[in-house]
Amino acid sequence: MHNVVRTYLLNRLNFLRMDELELTDKHEKEFEDLYENYILNGVGDEFPYLLNEQKYKFLTYLIENKNILVHGSNNPDINVFEPRNSTLFTGEKVKAVFASSDATWSTFFAVINRNDYSGSLRNLCLTAQTDKGTKRYYYFSLNEEFTGELWQVGMIYLFPKDRFEPGGAKNEWISEKEVYPLAKLLVSPEEFIFRDFIERHREDSSHIRNLVKHLLLSKWKRKR
Repeated sequence: MHNVVRTYLLNRLNFLRMDELELTDKHEKEFEDLYENYILNGVGDEFPYLLNEQKYKFLTYLIENKNILVHGSNNPDINVFEPRNSTLFTGEKVKAVFASSDATWSTFFAVINRNDYSGSLRNLCLTAQTDKGTKRYYYFSLNEEFTGELWQVGMIYLFPKDRFEPGGAKNEWISEKEVYPLAKLLVSPEEFIFRDFIERHREDSSHIRNLVKHLLLSKWKRKR
């Protein structure tokens, strides 16, 4: 009942949303082959992705079925991730390596041009379990005054989930020890499926006020 109510409430708000993952037997077989060949016993190398199915579906499949977590970065050449001072979603200070159990959330951080972008990255990722699987909800907003290049090619790093513990939000995970990636996958801005649905905010505006206004008053936007 809790999940039914949660899903109902989230569906009533103006989140970007992604339905539960549905794959054909053919796609599952292709995903299994990639996992076994490049990730299961991986040592951090980049692997080729030549499938027709979108990359976020492959990454979501790994997260939901293979105990994999992901991390998005502009840096394509990270061999080992070391703990750094940062802040949990709840605001608590930690020194840790961060990872996510959501592929689309991590892809946002992989392809946003952090080298040039100035301003805050306001974002939210929520999930709800249904009879079909996991339904996912998002909010992304960037500084409206920034006029430079927002996007660049990035990298998704894949980690073993057993090296991490829950962070400050459901899809946030942390490790207080260094972590070696199993593999990495190149992603382009076009592969961030919500790129054309990003909100823009003023830096001096209230994050909470903007979020509430968007979720309650804006015209519904849906992306599947």
